[in-house]
This record gives sequence, C-alpha cells and structure tokens, in this order.
Amino acid sequence: MRAALACLAVFLAGAAAAPEGNPGEAPTEPPAKAASEEAHKQGARWFALPVIFYLPETSLGFGATGGLHYHVGSATRASSVFAAAVYTLNRQGSIDVAGDVQFWGGAAVTARFRASHFPDEFFGIGPSTPESAKEPFTRRTLDGYVTGELPVLVDRLGERLRVGPRVDWRAEEIGGLTPGSQLASGTIQGSNGFAGFGLGVSATYDTRDSAFWPLQGTYGEAFWSGWPALGSQPGFTHGLIEGRRFLPLGHGRVLGFAAFTEWTGGSPPFTVLPSLGSTRFLRGYRGGRFRDQLAWAGQSELRLPVKGPLSAATFFAVGDVAHSVSSLSLQTIKIAGGAGLRWRLTREGANIRADIAVGGEGVEYYLLVLEAF
Repeated sequence: MRAALACLAVFLAGAAAAPEGNPGEAPTEPPAKAASEEAHKQGARWFALPVIFYLPETSLGFGATGGLHYHVGSATRASSVFAAAVYTLNRQGSIDVAGDVQFWGGAAVTARFRASHFPDEFFGIGPSTPESAKEPFTRRTLDGYVTGELPVLVDRLGERLRVGPRVDWRAEEIGGLTPGSQLASGTIQGSNGFAGFGLGVSATYDTRDSAFWPLQGTYGEAFWSGWPALGSQPGFTHGLIEGRRFLPLGHGRVLGFAAFTEWTGGSPPFTVLPSLGSTRFLRGYRGGRFRDQLAWAGQSELRLPVKGPLSAATFFAVGDVAHSVSSLSLQTIKIAGGAGLRWRLTREGANIRADIAVGGEGVEYYLLVLEAF
C-alpha cells in the first residue's frame, strides 16, 4: 500500500505541472476551444507522466503516458496525439495511441490504435446471467478506427456538428479457456478468435465549454458501421448513440446527465457485444458483467466544488442489456450509485478521481483520471 501511495504522489506531482492531457489513457476528445486558442499562442506543448489506477476488472494498474498538443496551420482548435502503456496486477497490459488532427475550417481526422493482452471473465450473454457462471478467458487484441469528419453546422462560436466516414478494424485471439466451459465449447460466436473490418459513418456534436470538466453545454456522438462476412466469419452491424447535457447550478456546481444506447445486428463476436459496467456507465458493476445485442444506460452526476482543486461528486445510474428492443424488461434493470472526490490536475479541468459505487452485486472502487462523462 505504501508503494501505491508513493506512486500516486509522484503521479500527482508530475500531473500538476502538466499543461493539459489525460494521464490515464489515450483520450479521443479534443480540448475546449478557449484552451486551444491559448495553446495556439504558446505553440506546441507536450507532457510525460507516470500513471496509477484501480478498476474492479484490473485491480491496481500502473504505467506511463505522454502527449503532444500543436496547431496545424491556421486551425482554431489544437491537434493532439496521446500514448499510454499500462500493466496491472492481474497481468493485463495494453498500449494505446490516439490522436486528432484539426484543420482549418473545422475538418478533423481522428484515429486510435490499441494492442492489449487482457485476462478477463465471461459471465454469459443476457441480462440475467448469474455471477456463478463466470469463466476465465484471455483476449489478445489489435484494434482501432479512423474517422474523417467535416463541419455541417457552424455558428459564431465555431463548428458544432461534424459528420464523416469511419473505418474500424479488429484482430483478436482468445485463449486461456476452461475445458467444458461455454467458450471452450465453440458455441459462442468469436470464441475461436476474430479478424475483420467495418465501414460506416460517424457524427460529433459539441457545445460544451470544456472537454474535461464542463460547466454547461451539450455533447453528442454517434456511429454506425457494417462489418462484412469474411470466410467462415459471419457479418454484423454495430452502432452507438450517446448524449450528455450539463446544467450550471451556480457557485461552480454542475448537474450532468448522460445516456447511451449501443446495438449490434447479425452475429458479432462476443467481445464486441454491447456491455455494461466499469468506469463509464453503471459504476458499481464490473466491466463486461452483462452483455447482449443491445445495451442502454442513463446516469446523472452532481459535481460540487469543495476547496481549491478539491471537488466532490455523487452519481446515480440505471441500465440493462437485452437481445432486442422487444425483449427489454423492467424486471432486469440494473441500478447503481455512489460518490467520490476529484483533485484538479490541469487548468482545463482534467481531474484524478476516486469513486465508491454500489451496484446489485456489492461495492466497487475506482481510481483513475478524467470523468465518467
């Protein structure tokens, strides 16, 4: 424990001096426009930091992250490149590289590449899988995406809505299976591995005053992609819609709302099926605890300043998974809630957060950088 606290102290000391960025993982959202204009005046900026985090599905994790913020020509928004390499006490490791290039006129290219070795647990498919059904497996994955979006709605504050094509790819091996288990039987799609690509479209809408700790505004994103059949692998479709709204309550207090729905059609590998849990939606449930062809969740969070860089938050969420819209049921809805503390790391509002959440299966703890939404 002392070693963990020492690492955390080093992390906080380094992060407090960093101009901006995500010390926990490679983020995919650009910084707020005002911060970008300030960065334009200062020129390119970079950071390199140690990382420490804790999640129910990873236990204690540590690693390093770095990033670069710069401007392309006369673009009003900053372009960014981030990289992170982490390892956990559960022997999970990953390398994550993400970036967005902002061009004059509001066009943007966003890309992400991830390589991971991740011992995990599978509980089955559906909204009522028992915890006793869990079985181990290990996924080794190379995946990523590229989007190219053009502004289609612009006002005096800048670009608000961007739309453009999206390309996804994924190559995955599955191992570490228990003889006689569901995955070892080969009846679960993707249990023998997967390789494929998807083509689709994405859209982003953003009126927030900050990407990290917004006091007001709206954020929305959506994508849809089709993955063609390759060899013996059947094709499938994959889509997501997410929205966030932030309402200022005065004196630095903010009430945030977020909702998402994600769905697949056809026969996707089980690792691509929409799922609930972990740090974003339904804190209080382990990541991937429930998965099926359709997932939805809604949450609210009240954020309160305490003193100086210290803030607090309380949150509540509901959600569920189902095979289809017609099979959704009030009987299986999951409920979770909790509270936490935040310590501001950067001027733009990037925080390190510690949350305690209670779900239907007990208490879970979270320590990482940036908000759930």
